[in-house]
Amino acid sequence: MSRMKKVLVLIFILAVVFMDFINQYYSRIETFGAAAASKEALITKYVELGTNFMDMMTIYGEDFFKRPDIQDSTLLSLLKYNPGSDTYDLEAAGGTDHQKNAGNLTGSGKVPESGINRKEINLALAYNQFFKDFYGKYPEIAWLYYTSENDFTNIYPWVSSKDFAFRKELKQAEFYTYVNPQNNPQRLALWTPAYLDRAGKGTMVTLSSPIYDQDVFKGVLSLDLTTMGLSRIINSGYEGYLLDQENSIIAKNQNAKNQSDLNKFQDNEEITPLFVLPNNPQGDIQKLKEIKDGSVERIGNDYIYKMSITDSPWTMIFRVPVSSIVMESALYTFPILIIGILLFLTINEIEKRIKTGKQLAQSLEELTAYHQILENAANYDFLTKTFNRRGFKDYFSLIQDQNGITLTPITLILGDIDHFKGFNDTFGHFAGDKVLIEIADILKKHITEDEAVCRWGGEEFLLMLRNRTREEVLQIAENIRAEIHQMVIPWENSIELRATMTFGVAEYEDKDSVDDNISKADRALYAGKMRGRNQVISYADL
Repeated sequence: MSRMKKVLVLIFILAVVFMDFINQYYSRIETFGAAAASKEALITKYVELGTNFMDMMTIYGEDFFKRPDIQDSTLLSLLKYNPGSDTYDLEAAGGTDHQKNAGNLTGSGKVPESGINRKEINLALAYNQFFKDFYGKYPEIAWLYYTSENDFTNIYPWVSSKDFAFRKELKQAEFYTYVNPQNNPQRLALWTPAYLDRAGKGTMVTLSSPIYDQDVFKGVLSLDLTTMGLSRIINSGYEGYLLDQENSIIAKNQNAKNQSDLNKFQDNEEITPLFVLPNNPQGDIQKLKEIKDGSVERIGNDYIYKMSITDSPWTMIFRVPVSSIVMESALYTFPILIIGILLFLTINEIEKRIKTGKQLAQSLEELTAYHQILENAANYDFLTKTFNRRGFKDYFSLIQDQNGITLTPITLILGDIDHFKGFNDTFGHFAGDKVLIEIADILKKHITEDEAVCRWGGEEFLLMLRNRTREEVLQIAENIRAEIHQMVIPWENSIELRATMTFGVAEYEDKDSVDDNISKADRALYAGKMRGRNQVISYADL
């Protein structure tokens, strides 16, 4: 081979190596961004789920205070007053089945005998059923609790009052003062800065929401996430940090620098500020804040991915040194230099790429499955396991899109439990909940897989039937009505709960909106109420 040809071959090899290096370089930047984005999605979903839960519990609490008569919780009888310390607690639940289903309620003074203060105690105990369900599904949650302006707290999971009990100092803690009327007149649910847990689970951040009885501040509902739990969520092959509203590090993954800083924070309540991020000059702080959300940008000797977490004051920052990208790119480019001599290195490179692709695909599948779990939690009613309004409207939109092609008739049935308030007033809200669950089960028995049952609100249920004649729909509604009329639910003290329902039926008309069609069923339902209840009325017959 001539000298010129050798030079040309050398130039060709160098060109191929250079082109492959550039491709590897930008590919690793994209992989870094995708990995960071997947962790941002997990954090965002956790925040969204916690926010939605707190919103529902806040609405539940404020509605609870509006109820005229509340039956005492069975746990109230276990509250014990301690004259020596002028306190009370739920220690009697310890070591029993109640311990699995309830938190420990501790407070100052005597147990309220009656009035709004006793109602508030019942609210705190009623929260236990929701605390248990939510805590069991999401392991990163440390505590769920309600702290009252009336000097008591109910904390789940159950912890002995010897280890943690209400103290007046709690009302000066971050989770409480952050959302009290003086600091939070808008009554928003807010995340606190990181602090050391007084119940012994290390450093954590808290989502707190104020509870009001109309305009009277009653207390604070709180959800705790440990900083170690947040660190596990952002666990990655890249260096990652979660910053709070004070630009302090509240979580870092196993690849973060200076892990001793995090341990120091856990032991001594010292916050690691943003400017001590490893190798991050003080002058680059403003540049970090100015990075566009969801993008990868180079600052100094690092590539940075930054994202502001929705519905929280947090910012997630992932970082990879440019030198790391260069070294990895060079390492993967090197086999090209000897591709003509060592084919094995090329095959090994291909195998590494395939392995990386499988790992990315597996991560995507896990993220998709997790996303589906969170979507299901947002679309269904906790109590009856039927669609909530959001879930029903999403499903109905899907059916409407299909209906434009198939022209399948749709019929809506709106049902309301007759005199439902009487169950709550006479037997308590747990009895009312039982009636709702049993009726929901009956409704679900009478529909097919492509039809839907929705808890429309309170004691109202909405059914969507497809491809049925008017006579078939009326017969189904009548069968449901009759089955509910014959339903007998055994209750406490040999009491039998019975209920009836009134139904309004309306055929769906495409020229009208969804809400207008539901209003037709509602008018038919109202007519049934006026005619004596416990009957089926068709809108077409009005």
